[in-house]
Amino acid sequence: MKKSSFKEYLIFFAAVFVLSLPIFLAFYYQHHPDRTVTELESTVASIPLGISAAEADAFFGTQPDSVSQMNGVLANPTMMLDASNQSAAKQGSIQSYSLRTWKQNNVHATVAIDESGKVAGRWTWVE
Repeated sequence: MKKSSFKEYLIFFAAVFVLSLPIFLAFYYQHHPDRTVTELESTVASIPLGISAAEADAFFGTQPDSVSQMNGVLANPTMMLDASNQSAAKQGSIQSYSLRTWKQNNVHATVAIDESGKVAGRWTWVE
């Protein structure tokens, strides 16, 4: 059995470091909070669950930019699974929701209204 030299170990670890660095940097810059929270994100975070759609609209001060219908399951107040998702049925019963979405620059805020007309979930995303 050949004994490895220090030089071989050094080359190996240098290669691992050089190959790992771009992956680490890509992950860091994708998940690093290098931007400030927008007013739209703050607004949607402050909306309590269980209020009416009209009360939610009042938080924004305007009507939504778009309203759509979606069948799905709210896994929690900030995550909805579409009815076509195989995991949806495991999370609960599929319901119909009205999704009211506001847009401000590249930030979108969505409020999910259940069949009783109450806020069941809310979330934001950035394009």
